[in-house]
Amino acid sequence: MTTSPTCARMSSGYCQFPVQRSSGRRIALLLTAVVAAAVLLPIGARAISSRYHDDSLWANSLRSLGGLQVPFDFHVFLQASEAVRQGDSPYVDPDVVISEGQPAPYVYPPVLALLIAPLTVLPETLAGSSIPGILFTLILIASTVGALLALGVSDWRCYPVALLYPVTLENFEYGAIGPILALLVALGWRYRDRIGGVAMAIGAAIVLKVFLWPLAVWLAATRRWWAAATAAGMAAALALVSWAVIGFRGLADYSSLLRRLADLEAENSYSAFALLRTVDAPELVARVIVVAACATLLVLAWRSARAPSSERAECDRRSLTFALAAGFVLTPILWLHYLVLLVVPIGLARPRLSALWFVPLAMTVFEALDWYRGWPRGDARALASTATVVALVLVVSARPRRPVSEEPRGAASPA
Repeated sequence: MTTSPTCARMSSGYCQFPVQRSSGRRIALLLTAVVAAAVLLPIGARAISSRYHDDSLWANSLRSLGGLQVPFDFHVFLQASEAVRQGDSPYVDPDVVISEGQPAPYVYPPVLALLIAPLTVLPETLAGSSIPGILFTLILIASTVGALLALGVSDWRCYPVALLYPVTLENFEYGAIGPILALLVALGWRYRDRIGGVAMAIGAAIVLKVFLWPLAVWLAATRRWWAAATAAGMAAALALVSWAVIGFRGLADYSSLLRRLADLEAENSYSAFALLRTVDAPELVARVIVVAACATLLVLAWRSARAPSSERAECDRRSLTFALAAGFVLTPILWLHYLVLLVVPIGLARPRLSALWFVPLAMTVFEALDWYRGWPRGDARALASTATVVALVLVVSARPRRPVSEEPRGAASPA
C-alpha cells in the first residue's frame, strides 16, 4: 500500500511541529509576562508609595519594591558582599554590642554574601531608585510564587493571598530571605525522590538557616537515607567552600557571634523560648521544655512518615509539617518574616483555596491592634497572637487527609 504524504510526515515526526510551535509561543508569552511584571511592579509600587509616608508594613513594602528605600536586612547583606568582594571579613567582633538602631551584624555563612555579590557591581541608584533593592525584592516575590508552584498549588487565588500575608510582606520590607528558604523547601519536597535535587535544595536551606536542620531528619524518617546524608554533607560543603573563598576569616569567632546574638535577641523575638520566658518560666525550665517539645515533634515526624494505613505522599507531607514545626519550636530566635515558611504546610495540605489559607491574614488585624511588632520584647499579646496563628496552621496542616479511595463518589477534593 502506498503511504500518503500526510502519513509520511506524521511518521517522520513532522506532525510535532505545530505542538512545538504552540509550546514555544506559550514560553514566549510567559517570558513576556515576567519581564512586563518586573518592569511594571516597581513603577506601580513607586507611584503608590510616593503618596504614603506612614511607617506601616504595606507602605514600607511598596517603598522597597519601588526602590525608594534599601531594605534593612538586604543592606546588611550588601555590606557583607562588598567586604567579601574586597577580600575582607564580613563579620564583626562578637564583643561588639548589638542593639536596635545600631548597624546589624552579618551572621550568615559566607555563601549568602557570595551569592549576592553580583548585585554590588550594579549602580546603587538610578533615577532615584535603588536598583539592587528592586532586583532583590523582585527575586523574593518570584521565590514566593515559585514555592507555591513547586508545591503544586493549583488554585490561582492562593497566590495573591500568600503574597499579601503580613509575614510575606515583611520579607519584602526588610529584604529577608524567607521566600528563598520557602522555595528551597518546596523544591526539596518536589524532588524528594531524586537524591541530587533534594540534597541540593535541603542542604542549601539548612546552610542559610540552621534551624531547618530537622528537614534532614524528615528525609531519614521517610527512609531516604542517602538523601538525608547527602543533604547534610551538602550543607557542610557549601559552608566550608564559601569560607575557603574568604580564607576562613571569621570562622574562629563565628560560633561566639551566634551565641552573642542569641543572648541579646532570644527573649526579644517570637521564639517558643521567648514565649515561655514571658510567662515567667525560669530560663533552664524554658530551655528544657523547648528541647522536649522539639523532640516530641521529631518523634511525630518519624511516626507519621511510617504510618501503615496512609499513602506514601500523605506520610511524607505530614512528616514534613512536623519537621518544620520542630524547627520553629527549637530555634532560639524567631522573627515574623521566618513565618513565610508556613506557605509550605498550607500549600501541601490545601492545594486549593480554603479557610486555612486565610489564617495568616489574621496578622493584618493584629497589626491594626498593635499586636504585630518587629521586636515584641516580651509583649504577651504579640507573642500569644502569633503563636496561635502558627499553632493553628501547623495543627490543621498536620491532620491526616482522607484517602481519595475513601471519599464519597462525587465529593470535591480537599480545599
